[in-house]
Amino acid sequence: MFVGTNYHPHDWPRERWPVDIQLMKESGFNLVRLGHLCWDSFEPSEGNFTFEWFDEVMDLFAEAGIKVVLDIATRPAPTWLHKKYPEIDLADRSGHRLAAVHRYMDDVGNPVFQEYAYRFADMLTKRYANAPALYALGLCNEIGSGAPSFSEDARRRYVQWLRDKYLTIEQLNHCWAAHRWSRKLNSFEDAEFPVAGAMNGAPERMLDMWRFFSDEQIDYLQGLRDLVRKNAPGIKESTNHWGEHPGYGFDYLKTNGTLFDIPGVGFYPGVNPEDRNALHGTCFSLNHRIGETNKPIWCLEFQTGSFGAYAPPKGVLRMYAYLALLFRAEAVCAWTWRSMLGGEEQYFYGLLDHDGLPGRKLDEFRQFTSELDKLSDLGLPYLPNPEIALAYSYEAFKVSENQKAYYKTPYLKQVITTYQALMADNTDCNVVNLRNIEKDYKLLLIPGHCIMDEASAQSIRQFVEQGGTVIMTAYSAKVDENNQVFSSTMPGRLSDVFGIRAGAFERPIYHTSEANEGGLQKERMNLRRESPRVRMGEKIMDTPIDYYEILEPNTAETWAVFTDLEQELPAVTANAYGQGTAIYLAVPAQADILQALLEVCYLNLGIRKGITTPDGVVARQIGDSAIYVNTTGLEQTVILTEEGRSFLSDSVVKDELVLKPYGVEVLKNLDFS
Repeated sequence: MFVGTNYHPHDWPRERWPVDIQLMKESGFNLVRLGHLCWDSFEPSEGNFTFEWFDEVMDLFAEAGIKVVLDIATRPAPTWLHKKYPEIDLADRSGHRLAAVHRYMDDVGNPVFQEYAYRFADMLTKRYANAPALYALGLCNEIGSGAPSFSEDARRRYVQWLRDKYLTIEQLNHCWAAHRWSRKLNSFEDAEFPVAGAMNGAPERMLDMWRFFSDEQIDYLQGLRDLVRKNAPGIKESTNHWGEHPGYGFDYLKTNGTLFDIPGVGFYPGVNPEDRNALHGTCFSLNHRIGETNKPIWCLEFQTGSFGAYAPPKGVLRMYAYLALLFRAEAVCAWTWRSMLGGEEQYFYGLLDHDGLPGRKLDEFRQFTSELDKLSDLGLPYLPNPEIALAYSYEAFKVSENQKAYYKTPYLKQVITTYQALMADNTDCNVVNLRNIEKDYKLLLIPGHCIMDEASAQSIRQFVEQGGTVIMTAYSAKVDENNQVFSSTMPGRLSDVFGIRAGAFERPIYHTSEANEGGLQKERMNLRRESPRVRMGEKIMDTPIDYYEILEPNTAETWAVFTDLEQELPAVTANAYGQGTAIYLAVPAQADILQALLEVCYLNLGIRKGITTPDGVVARQIGDSAIYVNTTGLEQTVILTEEGRSFLSDSVVKDELVLKPYGVEVLKNLDFS
């Protein structure tokens, strides 16, 4: 287990380095992340490499016994490179060049950028491959963040990508439905990025554009990985990429199993743990990065403050660290060690204040490191074998974001709502790529998976045929791999598996189009035309419903109905297919309905539910022990069926466990049978 921090020695005088390193050592830190965001400190001018200052830094950490994650800092590129080769600059949606005035304004797919970036990476990895302190190499910082480039050079690369994918212009025109609106292309060279100013093009073209940008970023990461494996064999690789970035990102699950050794993440739930979407979304990010690799994850950046916010409430940093452990973290690396005096993160507060003196935040990290010593026999990192899989799709996110007029419930909201239902039960899951599910599961959850390519559909079909149970929610399987709506019965490619036809739909609340239809601006009205509820058995669920699909069961049974309508309609259907069951929910993911369905599945499938706790208390069983984390600002009481002994205080706890606000407890000698 590792606890440490991010350190920027190029920000501080040389005489300060030993002071900081000694303070880290006294705090129990055994890991530091170095080297990121400072390419020009290593290469201040073209071909002028100045590694000597950093040799001293590496030696100091080796003497202190602190392991180093050395980031290959290829973003942002130095100013001298942008000035010599302005073609590596980003261009906006209208193709206008943007000066590199902010970080992450480099076109990573540009061959000139890659030539210089790989040359620098080659020099760096060769020099430090055998450094005593080196433990891992980071494949750059936050790939996936920033913005794509719409330059002419990027367009030419896009044209070649299209040529490689479609082979003939006829096939491209077919897959893009180019006959619509007189948009046929006569050659691949006619292809443009489907954006200009505030305008977006057709959905088929938008999806391919994002696929292209995704592939370029993955290819770049793979190039860095290959350099590491050539120059520093045996050294682990990781990265705090940002595949989930809402404005850019990439299809991480496409290659995550082979991209690097250690999954990495930036753990940023914010400074207000009461923001449950942010808190749960951060935990989901850890699961997403791990995928099905069965590896622990490294929190290469771990929130200590924020822009203009000194710290979370007292106790929250320690609580966050324990929470990360429950989601398979092996390393917690604070961002950042010392609050920076200048630059873009001037008031993003670290463990030390601007004057280099520690505040209460370092005390919380020190407490955590000392407590980890007491947990040495617990069996960390926590690596469960989940029986539940949760599907996630970069492409579904991009498709739904582009067509918000229809997909009114955001895809990510459906994913996080589903994830929250599992969190409420303290039940683990793996996040999977539907195109290639690698492990065996009893239950597969598919929230709002609007795009349904042939590989994904076949994967679902086989999963159910072989005895699995799947729950899929509304908005799913609407478009094919080209982002064209299915002309066949929906859910596309799977209507027989689910035994239904999902045809029409209703919006009980007002619908206002963003388009100026008919030349008249439509007024946004606060109307609710219907107030349907869901009845499942004797239980009535009152969560407001803004969209529901009208299901026509064929071979499926109706498990729940919509009431308070002119006639009752199926709300949840279940179809026996092969040896398994396919369940369809006619509304977007809703916590109460999902939790009711999960209870049925736990019982029917023999899935072991997690530890029962009050709302907001997250817990996991590890052997005959358990970690309890109170993520709320209120005192919480957990009912215990028998007594346990605290790892942290060595006291006996029986009948009930009282957790202070943001409190943590670790109990052993529990009987979970």
